[in-house]
Amino acid sequence: MLASMNLLRPIGALVLALGLVAGCQRGSSRRPASQPSYGQAYPPYGAPQQGAPPQQPGYPQQPGYPQQPGYPPAQTGPVPAPTFNVPTMPGLPVLGDPINDINVSWLQSEAGVVMGALIGALPAASQQKVRGIPFIADPTVGEVNAFAGCDDQRMPFMAITDGLLEVEAQIAQFKATDEIFGTRKLDEFLRMLAQRQRPGQPIVRPPAGFIDPVQHTDPRKVERQRQLYHEQLAFVLGHELGHHHLGHTGCANGQGGSRGVTPADLGRMLSRTLPIFNQPNEIAADVAGVNNLLAAGARQQGYRWTEGGAMLTLGFFASLDQLTPATILFAFEQTHPHPLLRQPVVQQTANTWRMTGGAPVFTFPGFGG
Repeated sequence: MLASMNLLRPIGALVLALGLVAGCQRGSSRRPASQPSYGQAYPPYGAPQQGAPPQQPGYPQQPGYPQQPGYPPAQTGPVPAPTFNVPTMPGLPVLGDPINDINVSWLQSEAGVVMGALIGALPAASQQKVRGIPFIADPTVGEVNAFAGCDDQRMPFMAITDGLLEVEAQIAQFKATDEIFGTRKLDEFLRMLAQRQRPGQPIVRPPAGFIDPVQHTDPRKVERQRQLYHEQLAFVLGHELGHHHLGHTGCANGQGGSRGVTPADLGRMLSRTLPIFNQPNEIAADVAGVNNLLAAGARQQGYRWTEGGAMLTLGFFASLDQLTPATILFAFEQTHPHPLLRQPVVQQTANTWRMTGGAPVFTFPGFGG
């Protein structure tokens, strides 16, 4: 685990394109047939998002996709996730927190730490497939996405954009503020993005004073936002890592990773025609990602990751999608199934993981599971 973390921490600022990617690619269906009304608040961890469809065995059938075997089976009752208890006593203010300051270098470094923890929690056979794969930061302005892919030599790599790291950091700090102080900052940030964000432009940042200065530096809020940032990344990266060790990309076979994608490769790789995302692979990667993050969280001292970060991220993008029905702001919306289709799979996978004590009881015949 330590070797993986040391290898992955120096995540570089390298412009790259999505090459031969299996799984998270452009989709022709952006949203399900119906949308719920925009929720007034986010539910606590372990509860379905307000307005989300009822939990079901798998993704609903979409036009152009055959009905897939369901996962996981229906539960007899929900298994609640551990909850976060708000400390009652504030401490000294925390100045210069990297999430408060949106310190991109720190956000990149912490993504590498999360990746190392995820790899360390995989079964030995899966670890062998992904150990040594480079983890690359994509600084493309306004790009919000993460992906697993293969370069021209069929060598694997993983990448996450600085834009997605920033969005996850903002979600984390506004959700933490809401939890500690009973505010509605995450809702306000959502509406701000919906009104002011434009495709291909820098991520909109709230003005100074958006959060009360005392609340902004409160150590309880700072501690909580770091937990949420790591927890969200654990799902995003666990999902993409799953595409490699489940065999969806076809290039992660334990041989190490790509020697790098240069800016000169960018235009050529972007010119390739990318097929629509593969729905059964997306289901499998979500399941693998949730199981991976929960297994990694169980190894941690103190706060342990739950599926709450996944539900928070998916709920945010589902609400943003409803607030911008005529506009696709971020590539994340095109390269993954709609969040409302993914939430029941995430929640039921986590319930099953807790019911079985983390035992891998489900497989995906024909899909590398």
